[in-house]
Amino acid sequence: MSRYISPVLYILLMLVGCVAFISIAGVRIGVFEPLTGFSMLRKSVFASLFLSFLAVLSLGLCRKEKNIASQRFFFLVLIVSLVYSTMWIGFYLQRSGLPQINDITTDTDSPPAYLNVNFIRKYNENNLSYNPEWAAIQHKYYPEVLPVYTSKSKDFVYSVVTDLIESRGWEVVAKYSQAGIVEATARTPIFGFRDDVVIRITQIEPDKVQVDMRSCSRTGRGDYGVNAQRIESFMSDLTGSLTRSSMPNVNSVR
Repeated sequence: MSRYISPVLYILLMLVGCVAFISIAGVRIGVFEPLTGFSMLRKSVFASLFLSFLAVLSLGLCRKEKNIASQRFFFLVLIVSLVYSTMWIGFYLQRSGLPQINDITTDTDSPPAYLNVNFIRKYNENNLSYNPEWAAIQHKYYPEVLPVYTSKSKDFVYSVVTDLIESRGWEVVAKYSQAGIVEATARTPIFGFRDDVVIRITQIEPDKVQVDMRSCSRTGRGDYGVNAQRIESFMSDLTGSLTRSSMPNVNSVR
C-alpha cells in the first residue's frame, strides 16, 4: 500500500509548497493583490495541516509492511508539513491581539505630513490622513514609539537620518534638507508590502533638535505591529549613531 500512498503525499507536499511560494512571490512582484496572497497562504496552511493528518494515517496503515524507506518518507512529510503550518499559526497567534491600525507616529498630536507620497499612492490604497482616534490605541499598545532628542545640529542629524535610510535599502521618495523632511518607502521582509515613511527633523530650541517619524501601510486594516517595530528599530539605531558621534576619537587624542 505504501507504494501507492507515497506518490500521493509527494504530490500534495509539492502543491502546498507551490501555493505558498506563489502566494508570496505573486504579491511581491505585483501579480495580484495582498488580500489574494493572504487567502492563498491561509489555504496552504489548512492544506498543510490536512497533509500532516494524512502522513500520520499513512504511518498507521503501513506500519505492518516494515518498509523503512516509506516510513521515513511519511515521517519526513509529517515533520515538514507540521513545521510549515505551526510556523504560520504561531505568527498569527502572536500578533492576533494587536490593534487594527496601520498608521504609527512618534507625534500623535501633530504627525509628520506626507508630501510627495500622496502622488504615488493608488486610489484604492489607504488614506494618508491621520486618524486621531488611533492615538490612544497606539499609546496603549506601542508605548516605546517615541521621538529622539539630541543636541546635535539639524544638518548633522539630517545627514545621519539619510544615511540610515540608505543603509536599510528604503526607496527615497523625496528629500527636503532645508525643511528637515525625508520621505521613503520601505518593504516588509516576506510579502514585500510597501509602507511609506516620513521623518521630520525640527529645531525646537537653540541647542535641541527633535526627530519624529511616521510609518503608514499602503494596504490592510492592521499592520501586525510592523510599523511600530520599524519606527522603534530606526529610532534606536539613530540614537546609537548620534551617541557614537559624540564620543571622542581615541586615535586623535594620542
